[in-house]
Amino acid sequence: MQDDAAYTAGSKAMDEHRWLDAVVSFDKVINAKGKRVDAAVYWKAYSLNKLGKPQLAAATCDQLHAQDPNSQWNRDCSALTVNVHIDTQALAESMKNVNAQVRAIADPAVEDAEIWDNSNPPHGSDEDLKMLALNSLLNQDPARAIPLLRGVLTGNGSPAMKKHALFVLAQSKSPDADVILRDAAMGKMGPDLQREAIRSIAVFEGKRSNDTLVEVYKTTSDPKIKRSVISGLFITQDAPRMVELARNEKDLELKRSIVSQLALMNDKAATDYMIELLSKP
Repeated sequence: MQDDAAYTAGSKAMDEHRWLDAVVSFDKVINAKGKRVDAAVYWKAYSLNKLGKPQLAAATCDQLHAQDPNSQWNRDCSALTVNVHIDTQALAESMKNVNAQVRAIADPAVEDAEIWDNSNPPHGSDEDLKMLALNSLLNQDPARAIPLLRGVLTGNGSPAMKKHALFVLAQSKSPDADVILRDAAMGKMGPDLQREAIRSIAVFEGKRSNDTLVEVYKTTSDPKIKRSVISGLFITQDAPRMVELARNEKDLELKRSIVSQLALMNDKAATDYMIELLSKP
């Protein structure tokens, strides 16, 4: 009954555009761990987005995906937080060529350079088709697909295609895929891919990624990368490590960023740290 009352209060707050009140109400539903948790997480993300907090909204959606990958609300969350352009009409018209492209990639007689010709990078639905082909090849022959995906990440393709390649690698259970993701997360493929890799390993590996995330935080001097790590630890709900980082952080803006996300977590370590901060003279 308490769960239903909080959910109703959150829905009413949204109807009245009281977005902060909605976040508070849906947090109560989430903490109660009832039947509407996944719906409450989505509406919390929706309300955060309305508050002008798109990064927190995205992190909240990532938390839902990590904790309940089969939830029907994941699709709504993706639509809320991800802006990916797909030319669906062109893709539908060209779908008949997908199988041919898969065969071309899988054929050892076809050189990788011919498939990934960066002198004339593909655009729009051509890129979509190549990623569809790689998705298919990854399922059929991971040993050949993973080097090609690394080639996408280190080549001159579009940022959208590289982001998709990371997404595909993150869903693979191959140790070779893990190595590539860790290289990207450690910054060996540039800062843009580093931030995306940090997000991907947090979402798909959960707490297994936390050692890598903390190592990245301690070895980088880039505040943007550090903030990505903070968001990653928030996604995996690792409050103890976030508290440890906050205690050792000398940059007040970064420390404030950690504390602001700890304040949204229902965790004893986070609560104890809030009390510790309040008790300081």
